[in-house]
Amino acid sequence: MNKAKQNRKTKKTGSGAEPVAEKLTTLNKGSLAKIYQKISEKNQTLHDDEPVLATTWAIGQQHSSDRDFYEELCYHMFAAGFSRQVVRDKWPAHRAAFADFDPGKVAMLGDELIDTLVTDKALIRNRRKLTAVITNARKLLLLINEHGSVHNWLRSYPEAEFYLLHRQLADTFDCVGRSAAEWFMLSTGLPYHFETNDARRLLDRLGLLPKGRKDESYNRVMQTLQTASGVSTWEISIDLWRFASGFRMQESICAEAPHCPKCPLWDECDYFNQEN
Repeated sequence: MNKAKQNRKTKKTGSGAEPVAEKLTTLNKGSLAKIYQKISEKNQTLHDDEPVLATTWAIGQQHSSDRDFYEELCYHMFAAGFSRQVVRDKWPAHRAAFADFDPGKVAMLGDELIDTLVTDKALIRNRRKLTAVITNARKLLLLINEHGSVHNWLRSYPEAEFYLLHRQLADTFDCVGRSAAEWFMLSTGLPYHFETNDARRLLDRLGLLPKGRKDESYNRVMQTLQTASGVSTWEISIDLWRFASGFRMQESICAEAPHCPKCPLWDECDYFNQEN
């Protein structure tokens, strides 16, 4: 049995079983930083894309007012599952239809307005999302009344617990799913990460993904890698995703069919070192 499996086995003692030691906690910061560095350096040899900012996908240039945050939330709600370029092209019409996304004014609009808007070809004619613009304005005003501003509400969460904010955004607002909530946070400049199935597969193969609720366990490994490497969770997200998916790279490394002999992580990888 290899060492990786030995480290994960439960040790028996006279008083019962000790908890399984997680690889994420047994590795020191230097080892974790080295793992990430190898991923990042390998990526740089396989693609030549320029660095991209999380705010690249924002609809607004700044987020200093409640209106700015509200518009950004609505934009990502409409963009989810749809062409972002189409939504951008139609966005001026949405601003005109919804009082320039002033949440106070939108909250006072009558729901009967939707019957007119769904016939307007200048808009994204999704009744549920058009209705959600109004209902979400009312919900947002409740949070503004409680916290003083949207900014204060968002920053009431410590950075290490932004996954709870992510969860609340998706749970609170109509038609705002996990993806829309995630990109709202990133687009407004919050130091957060994005999650993909490819990245989860990579972390699981390395033995670094803790057990537990998916969003909490993923946040934990991202925070740990950020602390160890000193690199932002956004940059780590990009590197994990590229390395695991092969997106816009000369060759994939840890995709569904991994190229283990070409991988710089084979000696740290539980998947590669497991017994057949």
